[in-house]
Amino acid sequence: MKKTLVAIALASCITGVQAQVAETENIVITASRTEAQVFDALAAVEVITREDIDSIQPQSISDLLSRFAGITESTQGSRGHQSSLFVRGANSDHVLILVNGVRVGSATLGVKQLSTIPVSLIERVEVVKGPRAALWGSDAIAGVIQIFTRQQQSGEGQVGFSVGHDNYRSAHASVGLGNESHQYTLSAFIENSDGFDVITPDPNNPYAVNQPDDDGYDRQSVAIVGLSKFSDTFSLEVNGQVDSGNTEIDASFGGDENDHDNYHFLLRGHWQLSQANVQLGYAKSKDDNEDNADDLVQGASKSFFQTTRDQLNVLASFDIPELSSVTLGAEWYDEAVSSSTAFADTSRDAYAVFATTRQQVNQWHFEQALRYDDVGDTDSETTFNLSAGYQLSDSWFVALSHGTAFKVPTFNDLFWPDAFGSRGNPDLVSETSSNTELLTRYQQDGVEFEVSVYQNDIDDLIEWAQLDPNDPFSVWQPTNVSKVEIKGIDLSLSADLLGLNHAFYVSHIDARNKGNDRQLARRPFFSANYQLSYQGEGYELGTVINHQGGRNDSGRDFSSYTLVDLTAQMELTSSLNVHARLTNIFDKEYTSAYQYQGDGQGFRVGLNYQF
Repeated sequence: MKKTLVAIALASCITGVQAQVAETENIVITASRTEAQVFDALAAVEVITREDIDSIQPQSISDLLSRFAGITESTQGSRGHQSSLFVRGANSDHVLILVNGVRVGSATLGVKQLSTIPVSLIERVEVVKGPRAALWGSDAIAGVIQIFTRQQQSGEGQVGFSVGHDNYRSAHASVGLGNESHQYTLSAFIENSDGFDVITPDPNNPYAVNQPDDDGYDRQSVAIVGLSKFSDTFSLEVNGQVDSGNTEIDASFGGDENDHDNYHFLLRGHWQLSQANVQLGYAKSKDDNEDNADDLVQGASKSFFQTTRDQLNVLASFDIPELSSVTLGAEWYDEAVSSSTAFADTSRDAYAVFATTRQQVNQWHFEQALRYDDVGDTDSETTFNLSAGYQLSDSWFVALSHGTAFKVPTFNDLFWPDAFGSRGNPDLVSETSSNTELLTRYQQDGVEFEVSVYQNDIDDLIEWAQLDPNDPFSVWQPTNVSKVEIKGIDLSLSADLLGLNHAFYVSHIDARNKGNDRQLARRPFFSANYQLSYQGEGYELGTVINHQGGRNDSGRDFSSYTLVDLTAQMELTSSLNVHARLTNIFDKEYTSAYQYQGDGQGFRVGLNYQF
């Protein structure tokens, strides 16, 4: 798989421009929202295209992203169940998730459940690693993951289906609509599986969950994305997505099924003026989760949590002769929570202004970003990024960057009212971080190499703890108690050698809580991924070897493991192809989260028809 190192194409860019950039290897849109050469990018970014996705055949977004350096996952069940992504050792809620430019996820939990977004609807995924709060605001302590849905030319499209182990079945379709001035893509997806029994009871824990049954899931999604060009100066971007589904889990009390019902949409106008590009956008999203507690336990009540978010942003980019570019922006969003639990406060507003600049002086490249955020009743935050790069030769590039970031407390952190005595803490302040990174990149004759060395210090980390640790009946409450020091190195290498394509990703992450000097839970010190593929006449064969080092969770240590997958795809005709994947071919038993067993040996096979 060819690895392209580029700066992330930000959500403020129009869909049409994003598609053109994806097809142009030497031009990208950087984190400062200006065009730049791929080789000159001052951030470590993974860009995964639709071609890459078809080659890898991932079972979920987490499965896809965890193959790359600096990203590990912990899965609580099958690929349709909850999973956590850890980018460069930070918490799973320290990465901002965007779908077609829209901030999504739960304001009570502070995360987006990626398993609810089907891989079949994705055109590409972009991951920028490192602090990006100076551009994006809260949550972007470890990076940003942005997902773009499928794009088809007018009159083109595809349909397909897959089957697999655990009675897995899925079908998808997408079609391009419109004409030269109005181009849209409509996509749909459906998936279900009987799953497997996800929890292995702990015999040493009398309160452990013990519900021996298969835990299945189902998903349905519809998405639209497109652009209408009304004149040479004005275009209107439209995108939206609706996701719903059900997930069965193991539970000893409460609900053993969860339903989700999510949506988002975006309207954004683009004005291309003689000296500037101006954008004004409005977005709305909803994240809804509900369980079936009243169906499982007599007297228990059903619980639901819903987040709605309204977002408004304006952006203006200018090309200035003395500077490569200047970008100015302002954002506002309002989060509202509705739930079966009575929170003391159910809404908050966030306001932000920011500016970025980019310069090139001979072999030197510079980027700066500065942002001010005011979120709800928490402290306001000012964040920045400073980056400098030097092109040593046509093949070598080095960059040094330093940035700050933050994450505001969630509604659960601030206002959680628990019947058993635990409660939120309205006096919490934001978690903050300071990150320094040195990046070296090489690119020539089909060989791409990148290594990043970084240190990220996180202060005021929020943890639930007893108010009186000496009292076993003391109330629990979240507090800003922890400091974390993360030191790491990411290495990526891809090359075409002996008729084969090789991709190798290695990470060493030392993420320690400075209070107890222990590695953070569910994060291995070492991980590695090797991908090998052969492209023949009308077919492709590949293998993926994924090694995850030992980790700890809930005070227990878990051994390292290595999983091996095989993939194949073949063109039956110019329009029809078949694909297959064998997973965990040696049926390795493994655990990435306490009590949750990993998926065993399995398979998926399917057909795709393009027209």
